[in-house]
Amino acid sequence: MGPFRYKLIIFDIDGTITTHISSWRYIHEKLGLWQKRAFRYQEQFFAGKISYKRFCELDAAHWRGMPEKKIRKIFDHVRYSKNAVSSIKKLRRMGFKLAAISTGLQFMPDRLIKELDFDYALSNRLKARNGLLTGGVKINIAHGAKHKILQRIFARFRVKPHEVICVGDSEGDIPLAKVCGYSIAFNSSSEELSKLSDYDCRTRDFAEVFKKILAIDHE
Repeated sequence: MGPFRYKLIIFDIDGTITTHISSWRYIHEKLGLWQKRAFRYQEQFFAGKISYKRFCELDAAHWRGMPEKKIRKIFDHVRYSKNAVSSIKKLRRMGFKLAAISTGLQFMPDRLIKELDFDYALSNRLKARNGLLTGGVKINIAHGAKHKILQRIFARFRVKPHEVICVGDSEGDIPLAKVCGYSIAFNSSSEELSKLSDYDCRTRDFAEVFKKILAIDHE
């Protein structure tokens, strides 16, 4: 493993490893559905008028009957954040275990495992049957509930919380910052996350995240 204090890095995906902020919204925008109706569901959820489960169900229902391949192809064009690919590959070569968790959908996590050799990636998943989306969704991580799966991840990699670094960009990553041994806010949209994190990276360049991890692990 090498003489590292930290063994595992847990990354958020949307807005952190990638430039887009929400997988759900990304699909709607690419299909021209966001302004027609979908944004209203998000407003209703944030206003407390519908549950997260209901919000996801209403969103997923838009895509019923579409080939899963079509949605997956949309995500082939999602761009990684500046220097994210080279930085993550270096961290992998250095011996860090890599995990990614997201309240988004399966398409980017699947890319991370395939393209960047992540050890673990978990998100919510659109259900499909015979290659077509059913309009259903499996919620593995609810909004604001990333901390609920941390124990499972720690057990999987046989690490203690103090041996884990987390990297995120939004309010949803606050639960990670509170538990992990070292937390990095990357171009954060949340003032609370920025204040709470051990390091607040204000650039959009992932090379800064890499340099900081290198520095803290040799302090």
